[in-house]
Amino acid sequence: MDLLGHDVPAPLLKVRGRNQPEAWRIADRTYPFRCCAVCGLQMVACLQVAHLDHDAANNEPSNLAHLCPTHHGMYDAGLYPVEGIRLLQAHWQITQGVANHALRMKDAGPKAVRTRKRNAAARKAAATRHQKAARSQAEGSTSA
Repeated sequence: MDLLGHDVPAPLLKVRGRNQPEAWRIADRTYPFRCCAVCGLQMVACLQVAHLDHDAANNEPSNLAHLCPTHHGMYDAGLYPVEGIRLLQAHWQITQGVANHALRMKDAGPKAVRTRKRNAAARKAAATRHQKAARSQAEGSTSA
């Protein structure tokens, strides 16, 4: 049976030492949050199990990763390093698809407050300059 529940003859599932159903079972057991390790796509019907060492017979958990077809092709073309895929796969298992910007945004609040204060001070200074310029212009036109 394939991923969509269709009956597939056993010879089509095992080709040249490849045991894709076993690879899926191991990947699903090892990485329960199923999404593309690169982009986070969570459409299980679209995901593929990639063998990171390109040996289809090697179904060790550290050798498997869920990838969408686009990123699987890019990985096979050598555009992503093995260690990068492993790190991203671990990241998605920890975050479970929920973005956490806390580490990058830890001082965003205080920075925003400082920026707002500086902008307010700059606006006040500009308004004061405009008022003084208007007053001096008014005084210059009344004395003439």
